Amino acid sequence: MIGIGLQIIAAPVPGDYRALDDLLRCVSGDFIAAFFIAVGAIRVAALIANGHWRTVGPWMRSAGAAIGALIWSQMFLSLIVVSPDDLTSLGAPVYFVFTWIELISIYRALAMRGHHGRGG
Repeated sequence: MIGIGLQIIAAPVPGDYRALDDLLRCVSGDFIAAFFIAVGAIRVAALIANGHWRTVGPWMRSAGAAIGALIWSQMFLSLIVVSPDDLTSLGAPVYFVFTWIELISIYRALAMRGHHGRGG
């Protein structure tokens, strides 16, 4: 997410980036970039906390993954709704996979919350 935010700052959101079309109607590209960077930074902090705070860390990690799943699923759905006849790009399948990976991360974070050993 940090990478997408930095990409939006470096090269403002192009008109053909359909995953953000609906979102750009409501907020500016600068807000989207700041949001992605903030969420990404919070998730990095949650990963660090996950290793140091055994009781709170997994909950922070699972909350970050839930937010990530929500963001990726909305981008996936945006591509499906905005241009259902033009699904030849890799955007929709990639966001679909990101969503599932985030859901798996939620499960893993909560499943490992009682384990104190390293490894997985």
